[in-house]
Amino acid sequence: MKWIIGFVLLNLSILIYFNMDKVAPKQTVAFEAINQEQLKILTAQELSAMTKKVQSEPTAVATVANIENEAKSCYEWGSFTANNLPAAQVALVKLNLKNVTQQATTIVTDRRFWIYYPPLKNAQLAQLKADEISALGVSELFIVQDSQWRNAISFGLFQDEQLATNLLNDLQAKGVKGVTKALRNPGKNNLSLLITDVAAQAALELQKTAPEFLGTELKLSACPV
Repeated sequence: MKWIIGFVLLNLSILIYFNMDKVAPKQTVAFEAINQEQLKILTAQELSAMTKKVQSEPTAVATVANIENEAKSCYEWGSFTANNLPAAQVALVKLNLKNVTQQATTIVTDRRFWIYYPPLKNAQLAQLKADEISALGVSELFIVQDSQWRNAISFGLFQDEQLATNLLNDLQAKGVKGVTKALRNPGKNNLSLLITDVAAQAALELQKTAPEFLGTELKLSACPV
């Protein structure tokens, strides 16, 4: 009985082996037939035109030319004193900002024209001179007490120069001699720096540096033509 079962299994195995392609068919890859009529050989002119089209398409990659042509700004930085200006210039050199022009302008602060008699040697002489001038009919005057102009005799401060000149003429007409007119608080020099060709990254570094110089202000400026 056992040999009959073995014989059947043997025949079944042989049958499966010789029909393997039907039981498990091989995988095949189908290729679409190429229509030769659709093939076209490009001419030299067509190939050149296609190359130019590809080269003209924009890309997201920044080139060296893009970086060199980036927009640059100009800044005005001031005001500086004669003491802190050199340190600011050194800071600009460290930032590799070389296109710097120094500017000097005069800021008029509370300018006044002063009519006065020059300082005398001591308070006694100043009082005698004041009494002498008062005797000539001049009532508005006082003796200066501050250190620089101590014992001078002041007749008035004026914003309008013409008013100061009118008082001077009036005093001279009354016989007051030696009186003079001068500009008090003539103003001060404002030293600033004009920085041109500042790239974006350099501008950020400059804005970080400026606060180190107290009393100065960094602001965008029109670039010189």
